[in-house]
Amino acid sequence: MVQDRRIRKSQQAIKSVFLELLRNDDFENLTVQQLADTADINRGTFYSYYSDKYELLEQMENEMINNLQRFIDNQHDKKNDVFTNIVKNIMVYLIEHIDENRKFYSIMFNIGKASMLQEKLYRLIYNHLSAYKGQDNKIGSMPFDYFMSYVSGAGISILKHWIEDEHRITKEEFVNHFYNIVTVGTIGIVKQSM
Repeated sequence: MVQDRRIRKSQQAIKSVFLELLRNDDFENLTVQQLADTADINRGTFYSYYSDKYELLEQMENEMINNLQRFIDNQHDKKNDVFTNIVKNIMVYLIEHIDENRKFYSIMFNIGKASMLQEKLYRLIYNHLSAYKGQDNKIGSMPFDYFMSYVSGAGISILKHWIEDEHRITKEEFVNHFYNIVTVGTIGIVKQSM
């Protein structure tokens, strides 16, 4: 039990230092030695958990995505719930999760090609919405891939904007606006202001 706690503490220190270093340093230039020195561990300790900085990055991304996936799976299990309630629940959870981990998401969205987080978020959305496509690979009359391109592109873009906005609106406002865009649509929102 003590060893498990020490392992978790070491891994958490490595992850925390990794994010701090990425705030100012380019991922490609970051070394395991820098990570170890800043986390006050030896390189052997780092290598006992991760083969390299790429595996560390991937594991951190996967932890976040798996957390979201578990919640979405739980929502899909609620067969009697209205679809719009499921969508709202997922949005609220997603935005709460991102708000709690804002530093992580901000860094991942800005480190370039090394991060696969956007692709993983796309896959998460794809898997979620695949449950609603027809046997003809369409949602309504629209080919699923076109639908996905719009939904994932717009969804990830608005999340990135909210994370990076220095004058960001509250998460409650953001949930309402995001939900409104999804349920009412862009034309409906424009009509509301006419």
